[in-house]
Amino acid sequence: MKRSTSDRKVLLLGIGNTLLTDDGIGIHAVRLVRERAQGAGVSVSEAEVAGFALLDVLDGYDALVVVDAVRLPDLEPGEVTVVDADTMPPSLHLVAGHQVDLPTALALGRDSGLHVPSTAVVVGVQIADDRTFGTEPTPAVAAAAGHAGETALRLALALVAE
Repeated sequence: MKRSTSDRKVLLLGIGNTLLTDDGIGIHAVRLVRERAQGAGVSVSEAEVAGFALLDVLDGYDALVVVDAVRLPDLEPGEVTVVDADTMPPSLHLVAGHQVDLPTALALGRDSGLHVPSTAVVVGVQIADDRTFGTEPTPAVAAAAGHAGETALRLALALVAE
């Protein structure tokens, strides 16, 4: 049974580790738009987990917008990009069973019968440093938090309206 627009559950999710400088940019970005998103019918959450652990966070949602740190070729630190989660390249760090990328986690959730988002978009912020302990992002990445948050909010609102 297809849900009506008013029943569509959309999650705006900031992912990262707020203790590793730029890696926490997804969380910083969603904090900037949390109040407006929730007031517009979008659920907002933060996660300092990845892979299979994300399935608990994603269960029950129809659509997902993730804000996360990325390392992509040809981007400068602080640049914001939008990528469909299904077209993301697979993780190169599948060294243990609990470390899977977002597309794989979503596919496994669907295959397991969970109600996970059928639509997933990633707002990525190119990072400079994710290895130094610190609670504040580097200047170029910190300056991108507002743009990343606004981009993610706009996408989430469009998904609510679909």
